[in-house]
Amino acid sequence: MKTTYIIFTMLSCSIVFSQEYLESQPINPEPGKCYAKCVTPDEFKDETIKVESVPSYKKLEIVPAIYKTISVDVVLKPSSKKYVNIPAVYNTVVDTVWIKDPYNKITVSEAQFGSTKKQVEILPASETWVAGEKDPDCPSIDPSDCRIFHYRKDPALVRDVPVSTIKTAASLQKTTIKGNYKLVKRKIEVSPATTRVELIPALTEKINKRVIVKDETTKAIVVPAEHVNVTKKILVKKGGMTAWRMVPCTIKRAGVVPIFYASGSAVLTQESKRLIDKYIWSILKDDSTSIIEIGSHTDSQGGENSNMKLSEKRAKIVVDYLVNKGVNPERLIAVGYGESKLLNDCDDSKKCSDLKHKKNRRTEFKVF
Repeated sequence: MKTTYIIFTMLSCSIVFSQEYLESQPINPEPGKCYAKCVTPDEFKDETIKVESVPSYKKLEIVPAIYKTISVDVVLKPSSKKYVNIPAVYNTVVDTVWIKDPYNKITVSEAQFGSTKKQVEILPASETWVAGEKDPDCPSIDPSDCRIFHYRKDPALVRDVPVSTIKTAASLQKTTIKGNYKLVKRKIEVSPATTRVELIPALTEKINKRVIVKDETTKAIVVPAEHVNVTKKILVKKGGMTAWRMVPCTIKRAGVVPIFYASGSAVLTQESKRLIDKYIWSILKDDSTSIIEIGSHTDSQGGENSNMKLSEKRAKIVVDYLVNKGVNPERLIAVGYGESKLLNDCDDSKKCSDLKHKKNRRTEFKVF
């Protein structure tokens, strides 16, 4: 969208450039035209008034404390108790102490074996029918009807297997081995050790001591107030404003190359600061009536909302840089355009190199 600029200029009458001035712009201005607003000054008179420079206050004076002297006994060392040790009483007895206990030694006799044979049935006895020769006188044509069957009985099959037998079972014998002992003398307690308490009296000294009878206090003294004569201006007649008036004007433009940023960054490079110092700051310093629009842009990479916030951040960083150099912030207009004013066709529908995208990551200046 095309931007309409209203240029404010100064005529022979007084011009007030403030927030109120900007908010009361002319109705339906023509684009590219300049307007002036004249103000009649306020009238004042001098009046001398009495101002209290130092208020009345209370001054406090100290009233010393009152003491008296008394004698007191001071304990240099408190009384204490002394414990006297009474040793224990012992008797001597003789005890038997086994150095080596007696025990039973065991001797083992192994079992004795013999050998014999045991008959084992490896195949049991059986009975069965066995088919024999064909009966020549059998009239049947079925061959199985003409067989002669014999009933046979087979005895069991046995085998001799060698086995071992126990002649003498294993046994043990116990032999008692004597132990060794020693007679020792030892003391046993007849009466335990005890203590006896003896009282040690306290050590004191009589001294003179000053004690307070009446504590230190204060009394109040009133100090009168002090006044000075001050001359101040009193408004006699309020000034008024005339209507807006169209005036001839010219727009000053600086031949400033834009400054550029790294992708996603709002940090000013040293080259950008050099260009701002050389062209923008020098104009603001030399011409106190000039106003600068700081228009910042982004490339099409990223979302529209994030790009708008990034462009506003880039505009603000330039404003902060100039304000830190002493420029009145009311002379700076920061505008973030986001990705709405691309200088080439590198929009979301086209893939471009970083060099082409860089042309859109810029801040441009308009000087009025």
